[in-house]
Amino acid sequence: MLMFRSAALSIDKSVARAADLFDFSRGRIPPGTLTAALWPGLVRSLVRQFSQGVAGVTGTNGKHTTCRILAAILQQADARTLYPEDIAPSLDEVVSTLVRATDHRGRIHADYGVFGFETGMLDRAIRVCNPGTLVLNNLYDDESVQGVDRAALIGKWCDWFGTMSARQHILVNADDPVLCGGFTRGVPPRLTYYGVEDERLHLADAATPEVPCPRCGVPLAYRITSLAHLGDYACEGCGWERPLPTVYAIDVDLGPDETNFRLITPRGPLDVRLRLSGLHNVYNAAAAAAAALSLGLSPVTIRKGLESVRSTGGRDERVVIHDREARLMTIKNRTSLLEALRTCRLDRQRGHFLFLLDEAVRGGRNAPWIVDKDLEGMVNFSRSVHVAGAGGAHLALMDEQMDAEDMVSAVDVSDVFHDIMRRLTPGDRLWVLATEGAMYAVRRELRDMGII
Repeated sequence: MLMFRSAALSIDKSVARAADLFDFSRGRIPPGTLTAALWPGLVRSLVRQFSQGVAGVTGTNGKHTTCRILAAILQQADARTLYPEDIAPSLDEVVSTLVRATDHRGRIHADYGVFGFETGMLDRAIRVCNPGTLVLNNLYDDESVQGVDRAALIGKWCDWFGTMSARQHILVNADDPVLCGGFTRGVPPRLTYYGVEDERLHLADAATPEVPCPRCGVPLAYRITSLAHLGDYACEGCGWERPLPTVYAIDVDLGPDETNFRLITPRGPLDVRLRLSGLHNVYNAAAAAAAALSLGLSPVTIRKGLESVRSTGGRDERVVIHDREARLMTIKNRTSLLEALRTCRLDRQRGHFLFLLDEAVRGGRNAPWIVDKDLEGMVNFSRSVHVAGAGGAHLALMDEQMDAEDMVSAVDVSDVFHDIMRRLTPGDRLWVLATEGAMYAVRRELRDMGII
């Protein structure tokens, strides 16, 4: 079996290298493509080589960052961790990572595998990767994903969770009623709830989320709305309410560059200085900490891991060019857009703003998920606002900045970014809010230039 595995993986890698070299079909065949198609059992055998198992993260937002924080905590415990930071949260990419990580004998030398999974592929991920720890971050009404009924998806998840064993552990965001409402009859894996408990985070000016009770259908009442439809909720019809989390953040102090909070755990409180901004990252940190606790890591190790994380990958990434700072923030849906703007408003320094938008803002719909109303009031906390890319053509701000001919040229988002950076004076800050494709283009050029 060992010789067969080694030979199969060698063939797989060779085919992938040949495809890259000769550019077969104008595309790329990553390692793992043949393995997944012809030997699915071989993939499961690779997963079983992790001595401590696989930890998975799924949800609409936060998969990358939660995985990165958990990997940082495991690193503080001197655990050998396979965490592919730059890959998309798809099962194909996970399989490719597993194949790349094998040595000449087909062995993986790691204690843990930490992977993000898209919500729609969770059933395959459970079957193939058999995660011992699974984090459910959130399920937002993601306008960029079509045809997704969240209640139906949760129902399918519960069916899949029913195939898991009592030795496995699921960690659920208690502040998300869409997630929590699906667990009506219980599932074999252990459940742990995490969340945020801080009344100061209540968005008093925000509209109350319209979320029906998963038990009786009556609209939920919110005592606290902290982020999108996350918060402290209860049903006045049947009495169903938010489950009490056992791992949660309190005393949250949000800042433009970092966040301070106290994390309550069954093993005592932790005072954390997180070098990431935004409430969404407090949720990501609480999720990673809850996962680490379920893996048996000590509170001291968890705090060190949380405080060692730095922003990267276009997720609140800080880039300095000739004493001018660019803050790169990826936006993939309306929730991430509004949370990014909330973070920007915390900055006492009036900065410059650049929105780099491609067609992903429409997500296959006629109506985009960013509209002029989202940019209203920015003049009060900004020195300049710029919009570029084909996805911003519908915005009045774009019309005010350029005519139709200029609008077409603005599709080259990297050129727009560098042009605006050159206009800044030393000490200025440019907030770059970009869709994933546009962010990839900017970061690729910055990488080619040796800046990141």
